[in-house]
Amino acid sequence: MAGLQIYMGTKRAVPPADKAKFFALITSGYTIKDAAAAAGVHENTGARWVKRAKELKAAREEAEHKAATGRGSGGRQEKNYHDLMDAVDLPSAIPYDMLCEEAKRGFDDFDYFRRRYLGRVPSPWQVEAAVTLVKLLESEDKEFVVVNVPPGAGKSTLLHDVAVWAIVRNRRIRVMIGSVSTPMAKMYSRRIRETLERPMPIQPDPDMVKKGLAVDAEGCLSIDYGRFKPVDKGALWRAEEFVVEQLDGNGLDNKEPTVRAYGIEAEFIGHRADLCLFDDVASPDNSRESVARDKLLERWDGVAEARCDPGGVLAVVGQRLGSGDIYAHCLAKESYDIDEDINYDGSDVESPEDVDSNQPVRHKKYRHIIYKAYYEELDTGKESRSFKAEPYPNGPLLDPKRLPWKDLSFIRHSKPDVFSVVYQQEDLDLDSRLVDRTWITGGRGLDGVEYPGCIDNDRQPGYIPHGLSQPWISICAVDPSPTMFWAFVWIIYQPETNLYHIVDIERVKLSAEEVLGYDTMTQTYSGLMEDWQNRSYEMGYPISHWVVEINAAQRFLLAHDFVRKWQARHRVNVLPHTTSRNKLDESLGVEALLPPVIRSGALRFPSMKGNWKTLAATDELTKWARDKKHGTDIVMALWMAILNLPNLTQAKAPPRQWRPSWLLNR
Repeated sequence: MAGLQIYMGTKRAVPPADKAKFFALITSGYTIKDAAAAAGVHENTGARWVKRAKELKAAREEAEHKAATGRGSGGRQEKNYHDLMDAVDLPSAIPYDMLCEEAKRGFDDFDYFRRRYLGRVPSPWQVEAAVTLVKLLESEDKEFVVVNVPPGAGKSTLLHDVAVWAIVRNRRIRVMIGSVSTPMAKMYSRRIRETLERPMPIQPDPDMVKKGLAVDAEGCLSIDYGRFKPVDKGALWRAEEFVVEQLDGNGLDNKEPTVRAYGIEAEFIGHRADLCLFDDVASPDNSRESVARDKLLERWDGVAEARCDPGGVLAVVGQRLGSGDIYAHCLAKESYDIDEDINYDGSDVESPEDVDSNQPVRHKKYRHIIYKAYYEELDTGKESRSFKAEPYPNGPLLDPKRLPWKDLSFIRHSKPDVFSVVYQQEDLDLDSRLVDRTWITGGRGLDGVEYPGCIDNDRQPGYIPHGLSQPWISICAVDPSPTMFWAFVWIIYQPETNLYHIVDIERVKLSAEEVLGYDTMTQTYSGLMEDWQNRSYEMGYPISHWVVEINAAQRFLLAHDFVRKWQARHRVNVLPHTTSRNKLDESLGVEALLPPVIRSGALRFPSMKGNWKTLAATDELTKWARDKKHGTDIVMALWMAILNLPNLTQAKAPPRQWRPSWLLNR
């Protein structure tokens, strides 16, 4: 029976799935008798398999020891011999129509394949990325892909699994494994080879299983799909390159191996591939240092890209390191559709809408697949960020176990630039940012200028700076959202000193009632606006104006009668603000108003120490961009406040009211 091995001493052809199940049970602690019964084989057959496995293991360990110590002239030969015997005990390569049902399912289902044969826990983003890459192999064109993913998410594991899956699906495929160095690439290649030749199911690290990061594999590739290591003694089977056994029992008819490993610095002489997987070719050194970066890009353009054959896929996978890294370089590449009768000089066009019959249409050379560590728009609260929460795309965290919120939150607030680029894959151009972090923290900036900073280290949020004198204006700006976060910024402005003192900041998901609610039974108000308004009176600096961005979802602030009564009760004005293209206005937009007051130190923040509010504001200000859709709420509230302040009247000192003793000196 083609594709199945008749084992000596048995009376029937043992299906590969039965042998895989037997060894899976043995490795999980079953006795030979129980494992054989569960797998449907005779106990004697199971005992013989176990005895043979132990003999091979002992012989291999002895041969490896002899080879390592140099004892005996035949150490290496003995190792090869036992490796060969190990391969012979496995079934030959099995065609698809003769595969067991589990193998057929694994052939088509990457998630099931990983769990059954590799012991992986479900990881939606990895499944999505793998299916996308393998699907692109069906294209007749060369496909180039940039996959940006944060560190610690398992991108190297993904590439290993994609390569293994692609080889299982097509034994004639040629895979190139690339990395920043040849030893690193060889390590990846060796892992792939070991996975393919393994004669028993994988047993993961118990600690990984306990943490929910791995499971016991149920099957074995070399049994369910037939051996991958050729029985031919002269077959290529080295760590850096190897050829798998073909379905017809013959070798490949081309000179390239099934898998070949290269460092980006190596010479890719003559080797072409169908699937080129480059992992972490960018490093901090070759991404920032100009000579090293130029050398890397030259190698990439002149050598690496040329190794991909028509109908093949080249994917470069890694974390963003800056606006000048290899990923930005690849994503900037464009091609043009040009008719033969068009005399085009290669000049650029602004957008596809501007293209007419005499201009070419631009196409991006590289597809861009992005996975962020944190998706704020999917954040529904603390539970959605827990260790046991669902991962992206059903939750805000890409992988709650490998990239827990506790770690991400620390990086986000302590190193916002690193978080934006490395973990969120944002192309942060330091030269084009709205605000330099040094403008806020103080110190010498990238331009060599000493900046005074904007931090009041002697106060926390909710506290008024000492020594404020009349006149002053106390206002609050609100950037609302019907589905996302609302941002509130309370500012006290002193015209005499031209200082903007931020008293408090809030950024939270709220319903309309939680912003300002009214109980008709008790005729009392509730919500954040009511709380802040009362607090401002208690502190002696009543808010006189609320500047609220108005759209269809927030018109209740002006339309409802109880809101008008609330305004009259507190003698406060609610001013509508409409944001349109005015946020980009050259004289009154975000980029015109905010940088000068921050650069000069006129916008005063509460202390950063132990204060997520100032950290969150700093984070938004330092990575704001014109086309950014999320994570700009605090920036917009600050801009609305500063924009509207010149049009507001100065507040008069309120009558002295009773206050608790702890507030008397504030």
